[in-house]
Amino acid sequence: MTRARDALDEYVDGVRSRSEEAFSAVYALTANSLASYANGMLRDRLAAEDTVQQAFLELARAAPNLRGDGRSLRAWLYRSVRYSCLDEIRRRERRPEIVTDQVPDAGYRDEIDLPDPALQAALLALSERQRSLLVLRHVVGLSGTQVAKAIGTNRTAVYAATARAERRLRQLLEGVESEHVATSVSVEREVLDER
Repeated sequence: MTRARDALDEYVDGVRSRSEEAFSAVYALTANSLASYANGMLRDRLAAEDTVQQAFLELARAAPNLRGDGRSLRAWLYRSVRYSCLDEIRRRERRPEIVTDQVPDAGYRDEIDLPDPALQAALLALSERQRSLLVLRHVVGLSGTQVAKAIGTNRTAVYAATARAERRLRQLLEGVESEHVATSVSVEREVLDER
């Protein structure tokens, strides 16, 4: 069985030779999904865009040593963005930003802004690794093999970790639902008791 060609396959040689046209094409094909992935990890559109730019700067330096095909290139970019995001998260933990009431709302909504606040809260309650796996698999739509290359592990580990993350997300969501039902029942009892 032959594998399907990746859209990036035709640009890999151009990237290796640092062709501006090849870099432009690769950027056009990957920048949005890379930024969505980074935004899912960081919850900050501008920082997400910075991580994508950083990945392409690193790619320019590493281009002559790039191995593999378009899938490898895509995985390389996701791995670079992931590590940049993790670095940013660590930086934020060391030096948290102080947000004041004076910062105006720019009206921006995250690309992965979820209509269900319970789902968004549950995702934020997951570990960075679990959230990263779920975003790569279910939002970006990468296969298990592509995720494995992006995060530097094997496909079996990705499937097992993704299953654990999905199970944990389900538990968190069921907990929210249980709390909601319990609150509704107690409010109904109070109303009945008042009658």
